[in-house]
Amino acid sequence: MTLMKQLEYRPVGARLRAPRFVLAYRPMADWVYMARCAVTQVSRVWGGSGAVILPVPGETEQATTHSGLLPSLRNYDPDHVAGLVPTLADAARMDSTLRDRMVAQYATPDESSDTTWNRLSSLSLQMPRWEGLAGQLDGWCSPFKGVRQNKQRFEAHNVRNLGQEHDSRGSLATVSVLPDDQMFTLDLSRVDPAIALMVETRLGSADAAARRDENIMELPVEDEDLPALIHLAITGKPRATGWDLGSRFRTVAEGDSPQDLTVDEFMAATAFAHTGRWTMRLSSYPPGPAVCVVGETAEDHALAMLCDRQYGHGAWIPTRMLADDGPYRGVIKNALHTLQTFHDDDDLPVLVTSVSEPHEVLEALANDLNRPFAGMTMQVDDGSPVPLEIRKAQAVSPSTVAEHDAMSLLADPVSYQLRQSAPTGQEAGGVSILAPLQLPEVEAAVHIGPELHWYVDVWLPRHTLPARTALSSSCLTQETGGMPDAVVRAGRQSVTFISANMGFATPDARYARPLLHFPSADKVFEELARARGAMVERSDAGRRAAIAAEMWGSPEALAADLTGPVRTVLNSFLPPKTRRDGDYGVGYAVRGDGYVALEDIKTSLGIDIFEARDLADRLLDMNVLRRGLLLNCARCHFEAFYRIELVGSTFDCEACGHTSGVTRGRWYAKDAEPHWYYAIDQVVRNLLRSNGDVPLLAAHQLWQKASSVLWSPESEVADSDGSIEIDLCLVADGRIIVGEAKSNNTLRGKKYGTQESAARLVRAAQILSADEIVLATSQNAWARGTQAAVLRAVEDGWRSGPPPAVTEMLSVGEPT
Repeated sequence: MTLMKQLEYRPVGARLRAPRFVLAYRPMADWVYMARCAVTQVSRVWGGSGAVILPVPGETEQATTHSGLLPSLRNYDPDHVAGLVPTLADAARMDSTLRDRMVAQYATPDESSDTTWNRLSSLSLQMPRWEGLAGQLDGWCSPFKGVRQNKQRFEAHNVRNLGQEHDSRGSLATVSVLPDDQMFTLDLSRVDPAIALMVETRLGSADAAARRDENIMELPVEDEDLPALIHLAITGKPRATGWDLGSRFRTVAEGDSPQDLTVDEFMAATAFAHTGRWTMRLSSYPPGPAVCVVGETAEDHALAMLCDRQYGHGAWIPTRMLADDGPYRGVIKNALHTLQTFHDDDDLPVLVTSVSEPHEVLEALANDLNRPFAGMTMQVDDGSPVPLEIRKAQAVSPSTVAEHDAMSLLADPVSYQLRQSAPTGQEAGGVSILAPLQLPEVEAAVHIGPELHWYVDVWLPRHTLPARTALSSSCLTQETGGMPDAVVRAGRQSVTFISANMGFATPDARYARPLLHFPSADKVFEELARARGAMVERSDAGRRAAIAAEMWGSPEALAADLTGPVRTVLNSFLPPKTRRDGDYGVGYAVRGDGYVALEDIKTSLGIDIFEARDLADRLLDMNVLRRGLLLNCARCHFEAFYRIELVGSTFDCEACGHTSGVTRGRWYAKDAEPHWYYAIDQVVRNLLRSNGDVPLLAAHQLWQKASSVLWSPESEVADSDGSIEIDLCLVADGRIIVGEAKSNNTLRGKKYGTQESAARLVRAAQILSADEIVLATSQNAWARGTQAAVLRAVEDGWRSGPPPAVTEMLSVGEPT
């Protein structure tokens, strides 16, 4: 930690990619139909094969999505949220009398009923209201919030309306089928709508009639094709047999001798394949699990789509299709067995989950899938038979599925991993990139047009920010004095900005070139509190810790010395409370303050005198120690420590001001010459006396497990209900961690009992949107019921966003 601005070149990573977006929709009376409409819409947008759809039941403005979807939605980390705008044709699907009523009311004298309905059917209904959904997303995700630089909340008007007939450009750009191109879609009009949705979720869909000007070929589907299509919907890979695709193609292809169509050619020209053009799918390693979501609800389907987009594989299976007498049960089981036998990581199980089905149903399915492989063996070469290694199916909850932290996204095929060495300036823990990054265009811009927006992820190693809407665009860029050209958000893995220049744009300056800023932990917590009408400032203990960390150069260096041999030396400056004056073995006390000689350091650590000298010199260089003499006044006999620069041939008494000569009698009587002693800095002394090491060492344990840690000293969080002190305040790998760190084992304080103290801690954690509350103590256990009190306070008082984990950390540091 330093207050001086430092210039250095640091490695910076960047990636260009398509948008990640959510399309919210009202299920209305037929959720399968509306979900298919939503899939059709995302199948038109560049990056749509990486998009998800989200049901929001209810017609009121406070309607929200199912809470079981939110953990996976948070992992997905959307850039944008759009809302599906239903049409009169959609409403007519729910109300069989609507068509006739509308035609009777709006037909002109010279129109037939069909002509009137064709004119009316595509009209949009009233725009849905999204206030409830926006509130959920604000607590769980961090999408773009618009062009206002200081905005700290995602609100209903930030949900974009996506109409069925609208060709969008910019952030959600439509991918058209070019004249020399072709798209294939399937005619699923005579297929069970649920099966049709399964297939379209995998392939995408296109309304060929609505896009009649484009080269879209709709292939017929016969009953005998369904097993192969169901297998494709579940596994993502078509079966080798059972689907006479060439025959289906020839029935609609023009010409006397049309060429055949292979499955690979078909898959490369589906609607979702078109939306993923000019990108490559980038996945994290190790890969995520394969997920099978069972259930009959819109939420089950949405969860499967979320898992597919995040982990690279998720499938939805309606429960009724698993019935013992169902015509496709065998097909589905075979497809799931296929998932058990092909994957990049055999250690990961196939996860079976559901939003709507009880756990017993899921366990029964998992056991049924595992049963055929029980006891099976395989023989390799001439060796003995060994158990067949197969991926087990495992029944889990949706929240357990979301614990898998994997990533899958559509990135530019060339610029998916850019590395640059950029000039950076560091000031008070924040890091600024001082020159615009040199970035190319995405390949898709050449084909879609100059209006296309793409997304630039930028990451700074060892400085990962939390994904929160409270981090405004202005705090993520440097103040330049001009009109800001970029809209920026903090995502889960990076800081992301939209490519388009949102300021004063010209043909020569179409693209944003922001000077990005990665704020310090102090600034992060200040922004988080401000978004909730609160403020954060350092407590007295926090000021001591900050000063000590600055003396050592960093909190990590301070914590390292608090856990090593230096800690023994520092402790030697603290005499026992029973010895306020005189020799206490490892030092000499004057009115309760300890002073230590070089020989004491040598004895305490069991090292030679020169090693003790080197250690003392290091602490002297950091101003942790000061060298001087213990002298007493010739007039009043007041004994005190006098720093070397304050002593010459005389010294002035600190008590009475009398000037005494440095002569015999002014120091320890048995010494012929005055003896050098060392005093410890008063801030460091107070830090140790007040057990200020416990928060530092608790934070040290946390950041040892992380690759990126942003630390803030102990703070006070204040809002209209009062102020709350918190001992732990840090961001580890993008996760916000707050907590208590004590030398005793109870939360109870002078003013508050355990449960009230727990409630106050949780209130501070809610203001700062914490991911984890840590209870750290230097004792070997917390008082009984402490963790339970905090968990109860979370259950009773958490209002928005994911509730934090509550963990204990024991035997931290050492009581002084």
